[in-house]
Amino acid sequence: MGEELHLARQVLLKTWRSYAGPVAPARHVFIGPPGSGKTTVLCKWLTQTVLIEGQKAKVWRLDGAQANLAESLSVHGEILGIPVHRAWKAQPQGGETQWIDLPGVSYQNTGALEQLSRELARLQPVNVHLVLNAAYTFPLLMAQIKGFARLPVSDLIFTHVDEERSLGKLWNFVLGTNFPISYLAGGQNIPGEFVKATPERLFPALT
Repeated sequence: MGEELHLARQVLLKTWRSYAGPVAPARHVFIGPPGSGKTTVLCKWLTQTVLIEGQKAKVWRLDGAQANLAESLSVHGEILGIPVHRAWKAQPQGGETQWIDLPGVSYQNTGALEQLSRELARLQPVNVHLVLNAAYTFPLLMAQIKGFARLPVSDLIFTHVDEERSLGKLWNFVLGTNFPISYLAGGQNIPGEFVKATPERLFPALT
């Protein structure tokens, strides 16, 4: 049994696609279904970047097909001393990281996805992070990924990992999609749990 687990580990490690990190300039936008935790992920990552890494940041909370009602982002920006802008105006980067929050979109809403595609084109160059709830079922998550795959997604971020008993199911998205898994997030606390995804975290039984 031990040898079989070792062989399985070696096979899975060969399929792992490491996230290369954000493409310069460091501008991030978070997309995904409503309620997947996009704004919380932004706040977690922003907090690490500003408080731990000591980097400068600019933040936007933009409307999309629907109004962006994430007031928590504006409150968090105030706590960090970072203004949260409500209208996009491309600005040359002076060494700061730029963060953009958009309202959630259903993967089944073709019109909203088309509008989101136009919005992402306006924000280029940008790293597009697809944020998904790890506690959802595999069929639903795969349907969501396929729905958003028409957009220039750079990677997957899974939230609610504290609510999912077996993260091993996330290997399905390593094997069944072309997107790397970059980060794992859990809980509502900020900064809270927000860590880089690794093979060992997805399949601890094989470490």
